[in-house]
Amino acid sequence: MKLVTKMAVIATLASFMFAGVNLTWGNTYSDGNGLDDTHVDYVAAGTMASMQSFGVHFDVNDNTTIGWEGGLMVGLAGPAGSTFRLGYGATTTLGMAYTWWEGAGSGWATNLSTALDYEMTGDNNFDITVNLGFGF
Repeated sequence: MKLVTKMAVIATLASFMFAGVNLTWGNTYSDGNGLDDTHVDYVAAGTMASMQSFGVHFDVNDNTTIGWEGGLMVGLAGPAGSTFRLGYGATTTLGMAYTWWEGAGSGWATNLSTALDYEMTGDNNFDITVNLGFGF
């Protein structure tokens, strides 16, 4: 039984090692009801808050990604090239992302994307994230 468990763990880790990887860096804009994403500063209601965002996503298969963007993020392929996003971090989020530009070069793939996430718990904020991504 131990051998089967070890083989399953190694196979799972190997699938992530050779998966497509996308690194993202951008800004997140929120409507500012309550604490900001770092939970340090109080942002008054009705004011726009802006935070930096960083993420890494691994392709599990052609239709699914798993990664980290302020918390665990699962992405599922949606209609017209969009991605359904489900996030598990300080709050649970549900959202959509769309990559509206992709570089045509070989090697490092560059892309620009926008995501809209709704906080299902907590303050029920909408967050808009604009990302620059690098993948291989």
